[in-house]
Amino acid sequence: MQALDGTDLRVVAALQVNGRATWDRIGRVLNESTRNVARRATRLMETGVLSIISLVDDRRMGSAVLRLRCRPGSAVGVGTALAELPQTRFVSLFSGSVDCAAELSASDEVLTDLLFQDVPTIDGVVESVTYPALRYFKSPHEWHLDVLTPQEAEGLREPWTPLPERLGRAGETPSAEEERIIAAVSAGGRATHAEIAAVAGISESTARRRLDSLIRRGVLHIRAEIEPCYLGLPVEAALWLRVAEREVETVGHALAGLAPARYVVAVAGDHQIVAQVAVAGRFELYEFLREIGGLPGIRAIETSMMLLPLKRGFMIKKNGRSDRWAGPIG
Repeated sequence: MQALDGTDLRVVAALQVNGRATWDRIGRVLNESTRNVARRATRLMETGVLSIISLVDDRRMGSAVLRLRCRPGSAVGVGTALAELPQTRFVSLFSGSVDCAAELSASDEVLTDLLFQDVPTIDGVVESVTYPALRYFKSPHEWHLDVLTPQEAEGLREPWTPLPERLGRAGETPSAEEERIIAAVSAGGRATHAEIAAVAGISESTARRRLDSLIRRGVLHIRAEIEPCYLGLPVEAALWLRVAEREVETVGHALAGLAPARYVVAVAGDHQIVAQVAVAGRFELYEFLREIGGLPGIRAIETSMMLLPLKRGFMIKKNGRSDRWAGPIG
């Protein structure tokens, strides 16, 4: 998959900062014509390279990282079956001691059924280990390609964009009306207010006000979903870290502050932190591991190379492109 060129990268980066920014606003900030911005973004979305999705921070939901070993020759089938579950946010095949890994998002009751009834019955699963998420230091919707100036990024942000320190805290439970709004933007984060109003059964002005409130309160995150390989970062890895308990907070924040880190979460289990990183090459990954290896409190790092992403942000992936939404609706 060929990396995007400079202008496309800047348009994608703008949508990472604000997935609902108008084409006119992005054009003014990037000093590009509205027509050029709209043409490029629409082409990327129509071909499945780029998707604008929405993710809910819902306190009723629990999260867990799942790693599996599979019978030889069955990993693709296992991963495909996991990707079809609406509770899996992310699924990928890996090298090393992990054949397949996933992130689950569901209520504790549903998680229990998934982990003890559904997952073990998938043909090919030999062993599964679950790491309940305790505290998120960084989520993919925070990760932005570093091609915009600070002034450009600021020009795209809304004045009420949720601050990073809110991440990891319990979110708010959406109302029934808000659930309908969330359903309207689940797979299409750029749905118009008129489209949202039609789905939710409310006026367009109410749809605008309620959607803005959901985003302002940090209940809903509008996210630009794109494979890192299109951004010139084709090498991805999952890191399973053993960390001294007293240093978990320090290490988590340190990792989250590094550009290659897309995802950092403290978990319960025989590892204390799980992270995902994206870099330009294997040498860059080697240098990154050398850099973090010196952080106080890290006792061991197990590295699994990502081979085939099957699902990200609840979107099924095929050949590096978004195929369809396979997550919760509302």
